[in-house]
Formats: sequence, structure tokens, C-alpha cells
Amino acid sequence: MTQVSTGSRDASVSWTIYTGAAAHYQATRPDYPTAAANWILKALPPSREPRVVVDVGCGTGIFTRRIAADLQRSDRILGIEPNDDMRSQAVRASALHPNIAFVAGCSEALPVSDNAAVLVTAASAAHWFDLPTFYDEVARVLSSDGIIAIVQNKRRWWDSQFLDAYEAFHERFVPNYRRGTFPDRFGGFSEEAFASDLARHSNFQGVRQASWKWNRTLSKSDFESLSLSTSHTRRALANCGEDVVMKALCDILDLFANTEGRLDIPYVTEVSLARRLPH
Repeated sequence: MTQVSTGSRDASVSWTIYTGAAAHYQATRPDYPTAAANWILKALPPSREPRVVVDVGCGTGIFTRRIAADLQRSDRILGIEPNDDMRSQAVRASALHPNIAFVAGCSEALPVSDNAAVLVTAASAAHWFDLPTFYDEVARVLSSDGIIAIVQNKRRWWDSQFLDAYEAFHERFVPNYRRGTFPDRFGGFSEEAFASDLARHSNFQGVRQASWKWNRTLSKSDFESLSLSTSHTRRALANCGEDVVMKALCDILDLFANTEGRLDIPYVTEVSLARRLPH
């Protein structure tokens, strides 16, 4: 469970990198396949009592709402997010979901009682966490046979000339970034290994993985907004300046957009799931 990072191990996550990005994030970040949420929920132990579900690093609540849509009205969903801007956007976007509550908190000290949750999720967020501490916290808050599910939306750059060029753009402007790695808590980038982590952890069993391929299309302006919601592009702007970075990005969008000014973006959603051993 040691993350091999390109950053300094003395560094810590600064969640302020997303401050000011919440509107871009909510407007253009992708949703998650219903099939992925259903696959996770089918793994839950049967219960006639109201259940507690925890979504960690929930951002603007995109996956929180996806899970809530398939739960009972009596179930309670708690979204935990350290960034005030993102959390405020989550509250506004979730007004039609009365069983969702959003609270400030971090993955290393979950504001949840022992054995209280039947499911803990982290969607496109776990790469930021202190993973050994997070896994221990999940083991603490999950009830016996409860589920941990780590979900990642990935752009399939290996299936797209456009996304291949977009990855090269980030490799050019973001120090130490290379495709296939994710931003981490050390200020660098590292590869993910969630399934093997969970398989080695003494409190989890029955690790399973599944994936779903899908596509979406965005206008050039919407993809630009999507890019501005990412920590990669925000680092590029800070390192190299807005004029240079945005010109390079717009050149790529102009090159690959179709005659209607739209871009095809292939994704894969991957889930790593494990069950809490009995207490």
C-alpha cells in the first residue's frame, strides 16, 4: 500500500487547488454508468433497516446522487468533502435529494461512527488519499459484511487520437506527469493499485473488479470547461501561464473537433470492491 509518487513525501494535499473550479466541475465532469452503481448496490448485505452510505471525497456530489437514485428513501447518504467550494456546489446540485447530507471532512478521519455504514465509496477521488489510513478508517466505519467500492472514471486515451494528443498536452505542461498516473497527496503522480491494496488488507475479503466502457460528446467550449476543472490543467496554468497553456489546448480542440464543433470522448468506469470481514 505504498504509493510510489513523483512528488515529495513531505508534501500534503492542498484541497484549495479545486477552489474556483466547482462550477466547471459540476457542469462538465462526467456522470457514472447506472450499471456501475447497480453492481455495487447488489453486493450490499440484505437489510430491512434504513442504511447509511458514505461517499468520501464526493466533490460536487456527482456519484453521491448516482448512488442515492437507486437507494431507498429511508436510507441516508453522507457526502464527505474537504473543499468548501466543491461542497457548496454539491449542496446546491442535490436539493432534490433529501436523503443526502454533505459535511466537511477528510478521508483520514471520517466523521462517521464505528460500524455505522453499510457502504463506503470513493469516486474519482481515492488517488488523493493517504490510502493506508483511509482503508483503516473504512474498516472502522463499515459494519460486518459492509462494502468498500473505489470507482474511477478514466478517459480512454489509448482508443482516441484526440485524447492521445490531450495527454501529450498535459505531459508537456505538467511537471512529472505521465499518462496512466493520477495526482496524489504528495503533490506528484502515482499509479493506482486499489484492488491489490484491498486484497492485502487484513480487514477485507472477496475483492472484485468490473468495468464499463462508454462514450460522451462535448462541444469545444464544454471540453475546455472540463479541462479547467482538472488539477492537471490548473497546475499547467500555474506553471506556464494562461496564454501559452490555453492556446495549446484550443489548438488541440480545433484540430480534432468535428464539423459541428464537437468532440467524442471515450471513457471506461472501473470499480474495485471488497467486503468487510466480520468484526
